[in-house]
Amino acid sequence: MITGEVIFMPPPSENVPWLVDALLEWFNSPEAEEIDPVIVAGVTHYEIARIHPFIDGNGRTARTMATLTLYKRGFDLKRFFALDDYYDHDRGSYYAALGRVDQTTRDLTGWLEYFTGGVAVSIKEVRDRVLGLSKDVKFLKERGQIALTERQMRIIEWMMEKGKITNRDVREIFEISNRAALNEISRLIELKVIKQMGKGRSVHYVLG
Repeated sequence: MITGEVIFMPPPSENVPWLVDALLEWFNSPEAEEIDPVIVAGVTHYEIARIHPFIDGNGRTARTMATLTLYKRGFDLKRFFALDDYYDHDRGSYYAALGRVDQTTRDLTGWLEYFTGGVAVSIKEVRDRVLGLSKDVKFLKERGQIALTERQMRIIEWMMEKGKITNRDVREIFEISNRAALNEISRLIELKVIKQMGKGRSVHYVLG
């Protein structure tokens, strides 16, 4: 942290391999499958941060793993958000919640309350954003203030369902050429309805 405060000391480096193995064994166990995915994500997040297996990027890895856990375990995120959006907003509260865990008892109650609150807030923000965009696009189209074709509306509906779209998706959905797909995407970018993410082969588009 900026203050120099130590949240907790990571375990000795020689313990990291077996601690990671133990976490993965629990993560893939039948017992973990019976636990609510949000709780599994919260525990996984905390354990990665505690074990600190990397020199740098442990927090990002923990948040990525938590998001992946929710997605893989059927918590229907549609890949709309990353948990970083919430936890980066107030880093002080984030670190404080991690630091409140007693390293002797390892009672995660306080941390899990904070973590699940973050998930709830993130989901509500995504819901409000998607519903707002949907209403705005339909309203502007009905008023004639935004010229969207039926094909472009179908692209937006796909993105609301899937969370993102690629050039290949557009080509396959409408059975059109690469150039025609790019034209549809470019129009939506110009209207600031969607935006490009990634580079090269990883290029995809999300709602703007």
